[in-house]
Amino acid sequence: MSLVDVEHSGQVASLWLSRPEARNALSVDMCDAIVAALGSLDRDDRVRVLVIRGRGEIFCSGADFAAVSGAGALEFLPVFERMLEALARHRLPTVAAIHGAALGGGLQLATVCDFRIAEETATLGVPSAKLGILVNFENVQRLVLLAGIAVAKDVLMTGRTFSGAEAAAVGLVNRCVSSADLPAGVDGLAQEIAARAPLSVQGTKRSIQVLIDHLSAARQARPDVVAEIDGLVANAYVSRDLQEGIKAMREKRAPEFGGI
Repeated sequence: MSLVDVEHSGQVASLWLSRPEARNALSVDMCDAIVAALGSLDRDDRVRVLVIRGRGEIFCSGADFAAVSGAGALEFLPVFERMLEALARHRLPTVAAIHGAALGGGLQLATVCDFRIAEETATLGVPSAKLGILVNFENVQRLVLLAGIAVAKDVLMTGRTFSGAEAAAVGLVNRCVSSADLPAGVDGLAQEIAARAPLSVQGTKRSIQVLIDHLSAARQARPDVVAEIDGLVANAYVSRDLQEGIKAMREKRAPEFGGI
């Protein structure tokens, strides 16, 4: 079975995350499959809008635990970041259709889309602080640019989750709708964008990305500082705290972190 599927409806394409049995958890292979699908869509002149959807009960549960445990994280992280960059920089305007939940890497995937529509009752968050994970510099930066410093700190330092309605109120998503209205809300927005002049839409997206690149040039301006953060991220992924966080989540108990 394919890890991702692409469906077409007129000028709108839907890229489906297709690991419902694993709550659409992101693995190295799945990230690679998303990048490959994005490459094919980039060459398809029929398509004007791309919708990212998840099969099954939720949009995306984040990284597969196997991918973030120990040495596996060192392979997963650059592949995951490459996938996010490919999606963020894709020529097509993108819409994340969030149902059920978008957690961890799932919310980070939605964050790089141009638009996010969520069910009112969806659950959104990044439970890194509850697991012992440190989100990398680029994804902290994206969250700050999207929703502001205060919201980014709330999301990342408490690890709490937001309902779709709360997420819309603080700017994590563009809008929220009822579960029954999500398909029509997403399709309506996609069709609205598809009806606009593609040179204008795609040019605007490119201009905004250039501005984001200018505002977020810290990796080039302060490579020493960002390298330090990269080291902290790598250490967190091989820490005892991460193993304890994953174990505690599986055992449905509070973790006992030691800071090592």
